[in-house]
Order: sequence, then structure tokens, then C-alpha cells
Amino acid sequence: MRQQSNTSQRDKTVNYIDGNTVRKLQPDTRRRQEEIHQELEEKRKRDREIRERKKTVRAAARRNQERALQMSPGYVLIIAAAMAVMVGVSGVYLYLRAELTTNIKTVAALKSEVLDLKTENDAEEKRIETSINLDEIYQKAIHELGMVYPAKDQIKYFKVDTNDYMNQYQDIPAK
Repeated sequence: MRQQSNTSQRDKTVNYIDGNTVRKLQPDTRRRQEEIHQELEEKRKRDREIRERKKTVRAAARRNQERALQMSPGYVLIIAAAMAVMVGVSGVYLYLRAELTTNIKTVAALKSEVLDLKTENDAEEKRIETSINLDEIYQKAIHELGMVYPAKDQIKYFKVDTNDYMNQYQDIPAK
């Protein structure tokens, strides 16, 4: 590869290459600067457009957000009605819960009272049973009142149905 140039004409340099490969020529710096300047301007323009688009998108989003945060009178009315219903239901629930608690306490007090009365009745029955002396009653009935045991022919037996009680419609006949 051989490169020849005319040295006398330094301003008008002509390069030629002997061979099958061609080298790139030095680009014109002025032309290259214009291209760079133009690319820079295009990039600035694109960036400006992107900023403008983002700004409009943000503004639209802000408007939508403000619109979403604004409540219409109908929406406020529905929310107020729902809150009123919720407060009413909560009040009824609390009232019923308090009433239930009161009733549970009343039932517990009544059960305690019934248990106390049963205990008192059992104690009173025991006291009555222990105060009666059956031997003394027997002695008094035989000696003072003249009672005697019945004879075998005086005893009458009868059958009782499965009922716990019996209705007596007539007096028992005497012999």
C-alpha cells in the first residue's frame, strides 16, 4: 500500500490509496460540528417534548385526583345514611348486650336465692324431724288417748294405679 500526496499543494491535499481497501477520509470538522449541534438541538427538543408530556400527564392526574377527592351531595348523603344506620345498629346492639348482661345477673341472683331457700328448707325439715320423738307420740297415743293397733280383719288393701296421686270421691266405708 502506498500513499502519495502532492506536497506543493498543501491546501489542496489529494489522497489516493493504492490497493483494495479505502480508508475513511477525515470528516469535515465544520460539518461534523453542525451535525452534533443539530443532534443536540433535536435531543433538547425531544427532552422538552417529554417534559411537556409528563407535565400534562401530571396535571391530568392531579385533576383526576382532585375530582376523585371531591364528594358529590348524593355520595355524601349515602355515606351519612350508612353511618346513621351503622350507629343505630351499634346502639341497639349495645342496648341488647346490656339487657342480656342484666338478665344474666338477675338469673344468677335468683338461682342463688333458690339454692339458699332449698338449703333453709332442708335445714328446717331436719330440725322438725329431729324435734319429733316417735316413742313419746306412741306412748301418748296408747296410754292417754286409748288407741290400739288394728286387727287383721280391719286392714283393707287396695291397688294404686301408676299415678302419683289418687282422687277420693267418697268416704271410706266403716264396718
